[in-house]
Amino acid sequence: MTTLIESLSGPAPALWLETSPPRGIAVDSLLAHLAAVRGHVGAINLVDNALGRVKMSGLVFGSMIKARLGLPVVLNFSCRDRNRFALKADLLGAGALGIDAVVALQGDKLAPSASAGGQPVHDLDTFGLLRMIADLNRGDTGEGKRLLKTLPALFPGVVGNPNRKAIDREFDLLERKAAAGARFVITQPVFDPATALPFIEKARACGLKVVLGILPVKRASMANYLKDRIADLSSAAHHLDRYAGMSDDDARRMSIEQNIALMSTLAGQVAGFNIMSGGGPSLAIELALEWSRQQRPAGH
Repeated sequence: MTTLIESLSGPAPALWLETSPPRGIAVDSLLAHLAAVRGHVGAINLVDNALGRVKMSGLVFGSMIKARLGLPVVLNFSCRDRNRFALKADLLGAGALGIDAVVALQGDKLAPSASAGGQPVHDLDTFGLLRMIADLNRGDTGEGKRLLKTLPALFPGVVGNPNRKAIDREFDLLERKAAAGARFVITQPVFDPATALPFIEKARACGLKVVLGILPVKRASMANYLKDRIADLSSAAHHLDRYAGMSDDDARRMSIEQNIALMSTLAGQVAGFNIMSGGGPSLAIELALEWSRQQRPAGH
């Protein structure tokens, strides 16, 4: 974990790759894809049943990544799906497995089809989960007992949305999350510096390291889905409209070029970049490798 924390304070921004665990129990194909970024990314960020779609336990898959690939793991914890006992049990498991960082979040709202088999839990909110993490870092189980063996400290982060129209509300949430113990914030994807910079400035003022979300767009249909279905990105619609009518190859090429340009512009302003897979890791891996190649000193 120390290496991951130090990387967020280094002279160059850290690079994380975000992906989902597999849908079933077959892990070899995804692990083989992720093996391509060894030596190029500082961590794998595993989402937690994003968009209400059930995947393998991130705790289990994260342990496989650490054991087989030797890559640091950032593990998301959604308050939507587990009560406080299950959250605490999984946090203890994360500490025992040496998971490098944990991200406390509410969880996406469930679509009616996704919630047919059950209801969101929300026994804790993000702030309650951050307090639970802080208690465990002190060795306090919250049940009047101390841990017999102190866990490696769980490095706590949160999520934030620079695209939010009511940005003052988002800034208030940032302040409250920092006060509850967050140390870093991973943002929703951004597409231009003008949207990113006010958020970065506010997060820094709160003492939070900013890991900026970068989402490569694979095809025009993906851009349309993001624009029409993801409410958090409604203010970015004009960026997504640029992909209309493009072939898949042209869309991928333009997305790589524009994201590299955005990352280059903001590299001196953030602690890191979190490249999001958006339904599959291939383009995210391509972008990560291209960024890594461009940052490599000449002759290496």
